[in-house]
Amino acid sequence: MTNQTTTLSDNYAKALIEIASETNSFDQIKEQLYSICECVHSSNELQIVMNNSAITTNKKVGIIDDIFKNKIDEKLLNFLKILIKNSRFKELDSIYASYCKISNKFSNKQNVEIISAIPLEKAQKVQILKKLQQKLKSNIIPNWQNDESIIAGLIFKFGDYIIDTSIKSKLEKLSKNI
Repeated sequence: MTNQTTTLSDNYAKALIEIASETNSFDQIKEQLYSICECVHSSNELQIVMNNSAITTNKKVGIIDDIFKNKIDEKLLNFLKILIKNSRFKELDSIYASYCKISNKFSNKQNVEIISAIPLEKAQKVQILKKLQQKLKSNIIPNWQNDESIIAGLIFKFGDYIIDTSIKSKLEKLSKNI
């Protein structure tokens, strides 16, 4: 799935946010939308059908109805039908990415990529998350990664920001100054 968002995907995601806010079901819609994306990606036949302009809109709507009816929220199912009718079903991945970004802001959550040179122990992770939540004043959704090349320290990536406390970056700055 893509993490790319567009103005179009943001607009559709905002519509989904409105749907979710009616029933306070942000996480449920997010999980179901993720499952739908996974289902589409796992079926080459479904991708071919949904991207084939020779297949009528009504036929595509019927297929989506057959697959997802009584398995996902009815309003989300209707949303998928609108995407099909507007020839925007191919935008589903970017709509999902936009939805995640917008719903996280709405519920004060922040995705943070945290890179360390070595795997961190649970107690270290808890301490890092606690300090990060205090600093960012939001609930952190961590994505822990390891990269031995940073030697030591941590790198935090969130939104448009990067906080790099790694030894590697400090050595690079030092060598530039020499």
